[in-house]
Amino acid sequence: MCGRKYMQPLGTLSSTLPLVLVLCSLVHASSLGATTLQNDSNTDLHALRCLKLHLTSSARLLASWTNDSLQFCGWSGVTCSKTHASRVVALDLESLELNGQIPPCIGNLSFLTRIHIPNNQLAGQITPELGYLNRLRYLNLSTNHLRGTIPSTLSSCLRLQIIDLGSNSLHGEIPPTLSRCSHIQQLNLGHYMLTGGIPQGLGMLCNLSVLDLASNSLTGDIPLSLGSSSYLHSVVLTNNSLTGPIPLHLANSSSLQLLSLTRNSLGGEIPSALFNSTSLQKLSLGLNNFVGSIPASSNIDSPLQYLSGTIPPRLGLVRLIPPTRGLERIGGD
Repeated sequence: MCGRKYMQPLGTLSSTLPLVLVLCSLVHASSLGATTLQNDSNTDLHALRCLKLHLTSSARLLASWTNDSLQFCGWSGVTCSKTHASRVVALDLESLELNGQIPPCIGNLSFLTRIHIPNNQLAGQITPELGYLNRLRYLNLSTNHLRGTIPSTLSSCLRLQIIDLGSNSLHGEIPPTLSRCSHIQQLNLGHYMLTGGIPQGLGMLCNLSVLDLASNSLTGDIPLSLGSSSYLHSVVLTNNSLTGPIPLHLANSSSLQLLSLTRNSLGGEIPSALFNSTSLQKLSLGLNNFVGSIPASSNIDSPLQYLSGTIPPRLGLVRLIPPTRGLERIGGD
């Protein structure tokens, strides 16, 4: 009898009640989902209105940001998602003569992947609420008048690939927690008033391509692990107070094309690997405390095309000649 199926009569209250309950649940869930989407859309609208209240532009370039408009995806500088309707994914507000501050309510734009607001007159501090944006991949607030410290909450943005906060008036130390952002490819914190050391963890970022910490007041050694990334392209540490030697990982990097260490207090001997590199094109080492001689190059196909900096008399000299012939030694001990 286990193989026989019996049809139950339809039309009784007891048999139709479960079906009615299921249908009601589906309708309720659908209604709830629509309400959630509407609420999310309203959240983004309110966040943009809040942002406008804290920003001004002498050129009135935010004129499209009208308080009575629900079509905020068409506002200047605002990009919405193609897959999630009415969710803001990018703010592009470069060179709009913006004054004011970035308010905490920007943290409510939870779908943001890109913030690009360089070359304005923004003041105040970098709001810690940026750490709420766990989808954020790109952050550029460079060339403004931002002050205060770099918020440690940025380390919560684990998907960050590019951080450019250069040319502001920030001070304090580089948050060591930034090394948690393992996807970082470019980190520009140059032209600040930053103090303290370079966090050792930054050298361990396996996707790091560009590191620019120029013109600060950084002290201590260059992280020994810097150069571990096979993508490392440019390292600019000019105009600091760094000490210690050039790390061997950095000198032996097979991808490094630009290394600028001018105006520090670095010491020890210059690694010969720098002059035998198969990738290094620009090298700046002047105004440090190196000892010994500039190493001779055995790489006749060296790509090194630019060597700058004042060379102390106690060091040997080199002259750059066409790349196909490498470096030619013209003096020294």
